[in-house]
Amino acid sequence: MKQRLDLKILILCAICVAINVMLGTFIAYLKIPFVYLSGIGTIFIAVNFKMRYGVLTGFSTHLLLAIIHGPSSLAFGLSSMVNAVVANLCSKRKFNVSQAIITGILISIIGSFVSVWIRLALYGGFSNSVTDVLILAVRSTGVAMFIAAYIGAVTDSILDKILSCLLVMQLSKIPQLQRFLIRSRTLDKI
Repeated sequence: MKQRLDLKILILCAICVAINVMLGTFIAYLKIPFVYLSGIGTIFIAVNFKMRYGVLTGFSTHLLLAIIHGPSSLAFGLSSMVNAVVANLCSKRKFNVSQAIITGILISIIGSFVSVWIRLALYGGFSNSVTDVLILAVRSTGVAMFIAAYIGAVTDSILDKILSCLLVMQLSKIPQLQRFLIRSRTLDKI
């Protein structure tokens, strides 16, 4: 019974990887600023299942993105794995609106700290987005590039992470999913 549950969760992880890639690609195509939704599947798994499944989903998403878009995408897998850890730790209690907002803020603050190092190594701190103007403005005041890039990364991700967490909270309430989530949490404790 436990093995069947693990297999079902792994299949759900694979579905969430596909959702991350497809939704992220679609939103990028629409060029909506500050919204990406490319981590919503990772957050969903991390909030509703054990931490290892969220980490696996985050890493697998970037593994697939590396195959599609090139190896630099793989580096950001570390940031997604950290996002999964934060989401899992924040969701130990009931995941309501305030908890989802706080989780989104924490994911943005902590995840940006990880991604800024990757941005610095790969792109000199820039992200090829609207926030590059902010990074240049902050940098022109004499602030170190790390701090400017970090401010840009948090600004770039905070709306997206809060929105993603609120959507995960709502998705977790869908009755068809709710039965599976409750059963898997019960069996997970055995």
